[in-house]
Amino acid sequence: MAEILDAAPAHYAPLISPRADADRIAELLAADAPLCAAMELVGPLCGVLLSRSAGGTASGMVKIIDEVDEGNFFAEDPAIALLGAYGTALVAVIARMDGSGRLTP
Repeated sequence: MAEILDAAPAHYAPLISPRADADRIAELLAADAPLCAAMELVGPLCGVLLSRSAGGTASGMVKIIDEVDEGNFFAEDPAIALLGAYGTALVAVIARMDGSGRLTP
């Protein structure tokens, strides 16, 4: 996912910055810390909610901007739930933007 975010058009940069660089993500993954890597990939500017049910399913929710609904995603692994929610939130926001990166009604 980091490579996809790195290749995003410049007018999407405010949605995906700041965040950890690829070297930091690789360090966290090498240290067997995938949830920390996911949190640092999402970055500090998004609202994040992550929970796990008694049955073990994780639920991730990420809010990028107030004007667009948050992204939700369920998975067995909390890191996957968080990244899925982030991807869903990015798609929701980008779908509401025009070609120059401005939010449309």
